[in-house]
Amino acid sequence: MGGGDSTLIHLEGYSQSSSLSVLNNSAVVIRGNLATRPVRYFLLVISASRVESRSAVVFQGNDIQGTSVVFYPSYPSYIYYNSWLQLSGNVCHMSPSEALTVFDPTVNLRDSTVSVSGNRFMSSTVTPIILQVPTASRDLKNGTIVAACNTVNGEEGVEYSIPSVYNATVLTCSDPCTLAASCFPAYTTTASSDGCACTCAEGGHGDACLPVSVPEPPSTDGADLCVRDVHVNVEVNAGLETSVVCYVGVTFAADVEVDVESMSGSVRNVTLANCTFVSGASLYVVGWRSDPPAGESADVLISGLESCSGGGVLVANRFPPGSRVTVVDSVLTAEKRVAYRGAYELGTASACLVLHSVNLTGSVLTIARTHVAAVFRDAVGVLFVGGVALSLRGALYVDGLSVQTALGLCVSVEGGVAASGGSVVAFVDGDFLLCKHAVSVRGAVSVSGSAVALVRSDFSSTEDYAVAFYSTVSLVDGSMLLAKYNVHDGVSREMLHAAGAVTAAGSTLSFVRNRALLPRMLSLSLSLAAGAHLRVACNDAGSRVLSTAEEYAAAGFGDAGSIDVAGCDACDRGTHCYAPGTASASMRNGVCVCACGSGGYGEACVPVGAPALPPAVDNASSVFVREGVTVRSVFVVSAGASEVTLRHVVLDGVSTVLYVPWMARDGVRIVVQNVSLLNGAVLYVMGGGGLRGAVAAGSDEGGPVELSVCDVEALNGALVLTGTYPAGSVLTVTDSLLVAARPTPLVYLPGSQSSPYAPVLVLSGLRLVQSVLVVSGVALVTVVTGGRTVVVGGRWWWTALCWSLSVAVLRWTRLCSVANMRCTRVRAWLRREALCCACRGARCTLRMDWCLAAVWRPTRPPS
Repeated sequence: MGGGDSTLIHLEGYSQSSSLSVLNNSAVVIRGNLATRPVRYFLLVISASRVESRSAVVFQGNDIQGTSVVFYPSYPSYIYYNSWLQLSGNVCHMSPSEALTVFDPTVNLRDSTVSVSGNRFMSSTVTPIILQVPTASRDLKNGTIVAACNTVNGEEGVEYSIPSVYNATVLTCSDPCTLAASCFPAYTTTASSDGCACTCAEGGHGDACLPVSVPEPPSTDGADLCVRDVHVNVEVNAGLETSVVCYVGVTFAADVEVDVESMSGSVRNVTLANCTFVSGASLYVVGWRSDPPAGESADVLISGLESCSGGGVLVANRFPPGSRVTVVDSVLTAEKRVAYRGAYELGTASACLVLHSVNLTGSVLTIARTHVAAVFRDAVGVLFVGGVALSLRGALYVDGLSVQTALGLCVSVEGGVAASGGSVVAFVDGDFLLCKHAVSVRGAVSVSGSAVALVRSDFSSTEDYAVAFYSTVSLVDGSMLLAKYNVHDGVSREMLHAAGAVTAAGSTLSFVRNRALLPRMLSLSLSLAAGAHLRVACNDAGSRVLSTAEEYAAAGFGDAGSIDVAGCDACDRGTHCYAPGTASASMRNGVCVCACGSGGYGEACVPVGAPALPPAVDNASSVFVREGVTVRSVFVVSAGASEVTLRHVVLDGVSTVLYVPWMARDGVRIVVQNVSLLNGAVLYVMGGGGLRGAVAAGSDEGGPVELSVCDVEALNGALVLTGTYPAGSVLTVTDSLLVAARPTPLVYLPGSQSSPYAPVLVLSGLRLVQSVLVVSGVALVTVVTGGRTVVVGGRWWWTALCWSLSVAVLRWTRLCSVANMRCTRVRAWLRREALCCACRGARCTLRMDWCLAAVWRPTRPPS
């Protein structure tokens, strides 16, 4: 129910009649129900209620979040002739603001009983009232009220407001059981004093000897307990007193909180599969707030979740040994700050995925095959708050995570990392784009008898260090820091940095086959104690494969005398593998393969294996379209898009990235038509990472890219083409006018943010593999002293069609890139406002769409 004024069960009726009549050996039983949100009334009876002639009303075992009154007959109640009204075993997580039960104004009893027993109240700041009868009955004959063992926060401190005329009996939890409290007196012969077991007379049924047999609820064994394919627009608090929470294909327009601690059962199963969160809705999965009891665990699977409307996912607290928490095949996009609930004290921090005070003792948290894009100011993609604590073979696996930020923090750990007792922290097959840091840790890193691995991650266009530790790093007792097959194309900072001392005792730091654009790969101060090793093999820094200890020392690896260097053809288990879990290592097809021994798992034989993931779903490629809009904030192209179209769009002061590797793998078509770039707007079309692609030209996976940029107008904006494109790609830029009167910041090109040239077309690190680039009919204008209309940065690399590329370059129309020129606005080009130049020694064309510089004529292909 939505809202605190709601009523769950509302029994109407006329003033001359009864809202509820239970007569002649009948029974009404309301039991085992769950109200997950505060309501005003659970049961409201508007008119008179009558329970007569050996009949019963039972309100039992209901779980209520919070109410004003739980059971509220708002008109006189009549319980006559050996009848019974029982309220027992109910749980109120917030004490009712008025009372559990209010008979307003009174309850009339004849030879009958009202029983209120075993009800529990929690989180109370005041003494709750269990039973309130405002007015004494004038119709009372042999009536009885019994109250027994009602508690608040586990203690007997409740109140009763009952007129003395009822002569009520109030029993404590230590008192012997009485028949009237637990059994229907009319059909019960005896009740045991210890276990309150009822012995039924003839005509009595069930545990309470009711006048009729109450059917048991159907068994849930083997049943499908999932909520499927619905739209939910109110907040959901799931998990109370249930062992299974399951949503499949559900669209949520309001927050969802799953309280795993409040669930029942030894194994709590939580599944959200292919769910969509809209309208800023967020998902909260909350574990145990203190040490979980022995024998309990949780299996949480968040699969195929999509959140692209300002919401996010937050996982918090502790998960006991044997638990698995998995986020897989999900897409989390935030184009504006995600606002989480204040209870989690994030302050000004915000992220698409938040891991809050996560404690993994013998449990595994996995983030796999998930796409995260956070492009608001000071964005964070994945945020760990309160640090990460792992012990007793706990594990954090980040496998196949793709993160994009607007030069914010892709993965940020606030509070440090503590891993002990054979635990694992692993980042594998990650793709980090446009981050200040790909991974940053603020707080001490302490590793004892455990492994930290960074394997096959691409750190693309990072503004600062790819991996940054802002405090000390300590490895002891057979621990290992393994960095293998990572690629970093940063031009300003090293791949890995530690602000504090890095110390190792009886442990190993290993760097294998990493590639960095800079000649320095590390920035740290390393201290190796007895039994510690720094092992390196076949790393590439600054386009040079390092082969000697002296070369490694120059690349930031510390003192040459402490470096163990292995060649590219060597295969040593102490260098390539986590040695305590490895039986042997051998070369297979040019790759060093670790053979795990007892206690070793995965490709590096670490102490904890990655959990089995559900099969990857090959989702149908999507189509992304922006048409007829003005865009002033960053947007993100949906992952897996096969067609991207920007048509009749104005980009006003915003930098937009079209990142090809995250689009459809079998080929992409990108159309940019009638687009205006104003006030510093930059459109980036980015291919794959250059360093990894350069290893084997043409071997990158993915189909060809068809890029068509036409009829684009830029006024103090720029078009940037960068990266490696698969074989068969065709990139065309035609019939456009690009003008710059001042420098345009290129914030997503490291080292180029303050370019003095005010370029309007930038080709940076562009690599064409058996592909074609055509720039034709494009007017390029720079009105800045010393300006450049076209800037070519990085290395050009093509294996075929060189002449076609040269011809395309010759067809560029060079316009007025000289100082002291005058520009006048004329109504010309296709009936729109366009800039035309009045240059020294130049003349306008008949169409007045560009100027011809008489002093420049191409005569041969550029060298």
